[in-house]
Amino acid sequence: MQDIPFFSVVIPVYNKGPHIHRSISSVLNQTFQDFELILVNDASTDNSLEEIQKFTDERIRLFQRTEPGPGGYAARNLGIEKAKGEWVAFLDADDEWYPHHLEKMHELAQKYPDVYFMGCGWQTEKEGVKKENAFYKSNKNQTALKISLTDYLKNGLSKKLPVWTSVACVRKSSPVALNLFPASLGAKRGGDLHAWLKMMCYHKEIVWSNHVGAVYHRESINMVTMQAEINFNLLHHKNFNNLTKNLTNKEIILLKKYFNRKLKHEWILGILRNAQTANFRQYLYWKNNYCDSLIFYFVSFTPKKLIKILFIIKTIIKQH
Repeated sequence: MQDIPFFSVVIPVYNKGPHIHRSISSVLNQTFQDFELILVNDASTDNSLEEIQKFTDERIRLFQRTEPGPGGYAARNLGIEKAKGEWVAFLDADDEWYPHHLEKMHELAQKYPDVYFMGCGWQTEKEGVKKENAFYKSNKNQTALKISLTDYLKNGLSKKLPVWTSVACVRKSSPVALNLFPASLGAKRGGDLHAWLKMMCYHKEIVWSNHVGAVYHRESINMVTMQAEINFNLLHHKNFNNLTKNLTNKEIILLKKYFNRKLKHEWILGILRNAQTANFRQYLYWKNNYCDSLIFYFVSFTPKKLIKILFIIKTIIKQH
């Protein structure tokens, strides 16, 4: 292995014993082999460490944390800090890559040598059925794409983001790469999306490869996205202001719209999970986004039982 690999692959691990062999194997079986694999054991209490130690590949570097951090964000930040590679690629411990993923991402990096952020398509898998993500389905016949912050936010408003954690790659030399994930804000979910927003708001672009790089397994154990409490910490005005330092007025207005939609989404998700949800009215972004804010303000008074009924009806309509 070279002293400086092209990719540093970071996998945070917290109680993923039944799945970690699959994710590690999918990295080691890549057609592009110039990488190191950084595993951060986030104080697992199951057999995750024993499963990791079954692998003897010299490219694997193992780091231990003594206390698990919410969402694995501190573990990912540690992985970035320890990375030797030019590019840091992320993979969740319960997901897997297709063998050609790093090869395609390497080709993309060579085609766009000045970029700092890359993504591609992925599949979700549940009950043995795999589905491609929405952005990929709309753009799979395109060649590689360069996506601006404006287009990124517009796609986000349509729930068609071009990146997800297990296909995201960031250049380590990016000024926002260190402490990329919000480990200090107490959020247990949503930190990945916040990290990608940080990259987009600073660099104003992402490049996207039209290949399917990973499988997101929706039925894994100990899934943060299914269990974590709902809170609005990451959508607070202070975090919003930190993102807008280099944005145009048009981009700021779009970001407000994006934040308002996320506030409403998190609130509804909390209701569906029977979780204690905060009043999101106090977080709304009214300036330059008055119509959305007014609608969401009145929506917030909707009885929780009615929200659940409407969601069930929407789900039935989608299925038919």
